[in-house]
Amino acid sequence: MKVETHKRFMLRAIELAKKAEGKTFPNPMVGAVIVKNGKVIGEGYHRRAGGPHAEIAALRKAKKNTRGALLYVNLEPCAHYGRTPPCTKSLAKRGIRKVYAAMKDPNPMVNGKGLCELKKDGIEIKLGLCLKEARKLNTSYIMRVKGQKCSAE
Repeated sequence: MKVETHKRFMLRAIELAKKAEGKTFPNPMVGAVIVKNGKVIGEGYHRRAGGPHAEIAALRKAKKNTRGALLYVNLEPCAHYGRTPPCTKSLAKRGIRKVYAAMKDPNPMVNGKGLCELKKDGIEIKLGLCLKEARKLNTSYIMRVKGQKCSAE
């Protein structure tokens, strides 16, 4: 696929994430798109704190057709147990082949651990696609988890 095509799928993930604006605190806004053979087979977003993460919502929409598929997500998938189980385990179990993550999650509980887990499970990682747009989307979340004050808060 061309870079423009990858970018289009990532921008769709960001567009989905925006649907949850004001509803996910203290979590970030995250959207996910699953693509197989150049076609979207599942998409979703994190609707509210404590609810299924974007990756899980997209996997559910894709049904069982995910082996060998690509995932586009604006923030690194989690690898820890919180109110929900780790997304990385579900992605590996469902046979996702490659993950395009716009950015690492700066939360110290994640911050690269999700990407490492995916690599350990044989999933290829591409990091940084639409990074500027992803950072802008979650500016207040990024500042909060890094312990900085946001002038808008």
